[in-house]
Amino acid sequence: MTAVSITVSDLLPFSPDIAPEKAQAMIDDALALAARVAPCITDADFAYPEAARAIIRGAILRWDEAGTGAMTQQSAGPFAQTLDTRQQRRGMFWPSEINDLTALCSSSSTSYTTSLAGPESPTGYWVQPNVWVPI
Repeated sequence: MTAVSITVSDLLPFSPDIAPEKAQAMIDDALALAARVAPCITDADFAYPEAARAIIRGAILRWDEAGTGAMTQQSAGPFAQTLDTRQQRRGMFWPSEINDLTALCSSSSTSYTTSLAGPESPTGYWVQPNVWVPI
């Protein structure tokens, strides 16, 4: 089981008119594509599931708001308005979202230190080139 999960109810406060079947399909697609650019989100011990969920949910909502892909015209008396929702969907995530997801993966790894002198060397520090201060 992955640490990052999104449900249809997570989308409803932002897009209440979305059909549940459509929402679930969009969620499945978004999670699959997010796992491709940031494989660490599939780990059960992923450190930042809420942050990843926020990034992915934003992409899903943007996709939902992209419209039907049609050009329509509305008129009221002498006034007319053209609505162009023919935005092409080039990718699920913006480059900044991909960077954010991959950054979550790199920051979830544990940091470590190593001594170039080896484990048997005494601990301390040099205060001058010829003065060693042991700790």
